[in-house]
Amino acid sequence: MRNVMIVDDESLVRIGLQSMIDWEAHGYRITGVYKNGEEALAACARQAFDVVLTDIRMPGMDGFELIRNLRTVIPGARVVVLSSYNDFEYTRQAIRLGVSDYISKYEMEPEELLRVLDGLDFASPPAGGSAPSSHGAEGMAENEPATATEARLLLERTAFRVSGEETRQTAGSAAYPALSSELERRGPGFRWVVLHPVARDGGYSAEERKAMLHLAEELFARLRRPLLFGESAGALHGAFGCGVSASAYASAAEAEAGAGAEGRDGEQREEAARMAAEWIAACQQQLNVTLAVGFSAPLPLDGDWAAARAGAEEAADVALFEGGVRFRETCGERGGIPDSDWLELYKGVKRRIQYMQFGALGDELLALLQERGDRYRPAEWVRFGTAAASQLADFLIERYNPSPAELRESFGANWPLAEAAGAARTAAEWRSALAGIVEGAAQLAARKQAKDGWLIRVKQYVAERYSEPIRLEDAAQLAGFSDNHFGQRFRQETGLPFTDYVTEVRIKEAIRLFRETELSTEEIAERVGYANPNYFVKVFKRATGQTIKHFKSGL
Repeated sequence: MRNVMIVDDESLVRIGLQSMIDWEAHGYRITGVYKNGEEALAACARQAFDVVLTDIRMPGMDGFELIRNLRTVIPGARVVVLSSYNDFEYTRQAIRLGVSDYISKYEMEPEELLRVLDGLDFASPPAGGSAPSSHGAEGMAENEPATATEARLLLERTAFRVSGEETRQTAGSAAYPALSSELERRGPGFRWVVLHPVARDGGYSAEERKAMLHLAEELFARLRRPLLFGESAGALHGAFGCGVSASAYASAAEAEAGAGAEGRDGEQREEAARMAAEWIAACQQQLNVTLAVGFSAPLPLDGDWAAARAGAEEAADVALFEGGVRFRETCGERGGIPDSDWLELYKGVKRRIQYMQFGALGDELLALLQERGDRYRPAEWVRFGTAAASQLADFLIERYNPSPAELRESFGANWPLAEAAGAARTAAEWRSALAGIVEGAAQLAARKQAKDGWLIRVKQYVAERYSEPIRLEDAAQLAGFSDNHFGQRFRQETGLPFTDYVTEVRIKEAIRLFRETELSTEEIAERVGYANPNYFVKVFKRATGQTIKHFKSGL
């Protein structure tokens, strides 16, 4: 296994080189990445390298000076110049210094880079030793630094969501002495941090995930407090050194010793938030990837590291759904939707759908998220949205029997409805999907009803004659249906029996007259089609839940 060093002052170039090929699969290992000659030369005093990929123009020590120094420090290393400059003078100087090859870093393809590397003539055995064995994770750790080995094992042992079951092992500082030592240098405690890329259509390629990891390595290395563990379950994991509040300690003596850290932790949380915002911005600008960041609550070094990971992942879930940066202690105790709440929500959705009140349904769904957003886990909102969409789809198919073309015309990419609602991963996507689904349902219903002009004629008939006796038989004749068929169709289209619909129209007009006129109850009863005032009084109470006297007292 040949050790490779990358030296370039451009972050994107460093990240691109690391992620453009599977280095270890081809017998190479990236063991050092540096942004200038000084850093690279200092690293050579600590570790041997077989290949140095270096830029020419860099601040401070440039590539030529670095190459001259490398000839003394690691004379057996092969140097490949990666530059954006095709000037002959640069090429001539590089040849004089004995470089092995010279290629443009902006025009380079993976195959070209491998061709150059495989064509190098090495005079000494690999500095990185033989290729790693195939005996599993422990075998892979032979040449890893202790902190890297422990970080990898920590992520493996604290992994959580396996087949939907909680399989996370407990973990603590005693099992990871090298990591504990690194964390202790950053503070008396730490927050586990999760950087999760927001899901997108098509997902992320292996090269993109490598680039995210390498960018995170650079971003973490710039600051004193963060420490990167690595990638696990599609996210990047690390720690942020901080103080620990007194309440986090087990004993009174520890609490007294840690009490002073509580005030400092507030400042350190602000520092963590600023740092996370910089990570989000860098990932967006350099890789066009949107990140959500979640931090656990502060934890003493001897606390349960697996619980810290769980807390950070819960915060990251909230951040994925709501956007930005979230801390576990500010996310609230979000849980599943209790059965009683689920039944209430289900009935509310069913009622709106049954009466075809699609606008009200959309408003209520959005209001629910606003009012109860911090009560339920993000996954529960997706589950509820999927159930509502499925219920709506069943209703529309049963009532209108739409063709595939009609469904596509009304819903577009939101069909099938349950899949569209279930694909939402953020609150914004959830709102957009549900709003689009409800709007599509209203459009489909309007189109189907427009084709059935009989319903418009019947409603117009009622609107013009509510003050007169109205018989179902007359309305059925107007629609061109038998009495029984008309009653069934009218209820299917409006959600109400025909007689209830007539009553609804009459009572709405009665309410308007009570509010806008000084007419007596008897006069209003007659105007809305009730010859018997006493019967009108009973119907009014049944429809509104109030007596006329009580209703008028509130005017």
